[in-house]
Amino acid sequence: MSDKIVYRYKDTVNKFKRDVNGLLECVEYTFNPDNTINWRSMISKEYLVPNRDAFKNQKDVNLKEIDISVLPDNQLLILLAGIKELAQIRGYLNVNYDVMQAQPDYVAVKCTIDWAPNYETNMQSVSFSALADAHLDNTKDFAKNFLMAIAENRAFIRTVRSFLKINIVGNDEMGKTTHVDTEIEPNTLVTQPVALLEKTMEEHNLSFSQIKERAVQKKMENAEGWQSIKDISPLSMFTIISGIKNKNKK
Repeated sequence: MSDKIVYRYKDTVNKFKRDVNGLLECVEYTFNPDNTINWRSMISKEYLVPNRDAFKNQKDVNLKEIDISVLPDNQLLILLAGIKELAQIRGYLNVNYDVMQAQPDYVAVKCTIDWAPNYETNMQSVSFSALADAHLDNTKDFAKNFLMAIAENRAFIRTVRSFLKINIVGNDEMGKTTHVDTEIEPNTLVTQPVALLEKTMEEHNLSFSQIKERAVQKKMENAEGWQSIKDISPLSMFTIISGIKNKNKK
């Protein structure tokens, strides 16, 4: 008797089947007075959270107790999962990313989505793009170690939001996020500044003492007290990496 498991298609509702207007048959849409789709109303409440920055002057407010249904768009944030769900409902053919610039302390990404035809676009496929960046001044905490992933998420979110005319800012677009989506893997050590610096030093045959000596000469912050690479701040690490690479370009 074979242990092979055979999966058979069950005669159930096809959740991805679209009608002649390009709309999912299993989804209940909300429409504007001009008969276009109100994509804002299609966002599930589970993907909306209060924007902490909108309440920073109200210290007695408990964000967990706020009813998001009564908040205006400028006091809300939409989670990445909600943006992905909207994109899937709308329908797309391709998602492409172009890295416009990539440095240890700055990344810029362009996202282009080829949207599937529907009646809103006269049954034509439409391409739409948006740009986003991530750097040390617009990210916080561990996000500083994943600038490429943050820029990618932001570009995707902005492309979807702009095309679907949604005015709620994405949680990943905020410099100081209050929620973190799982798409960014904290174990991706290659994007961490310590790993980048160690790799750069190895590539150019540089020792820690050489790095420290040069940093002291340039009067970098707290350089004289460095005992190991781990004593170097992330910002200083990126400055050192850029300096090494620029020097070896000459």
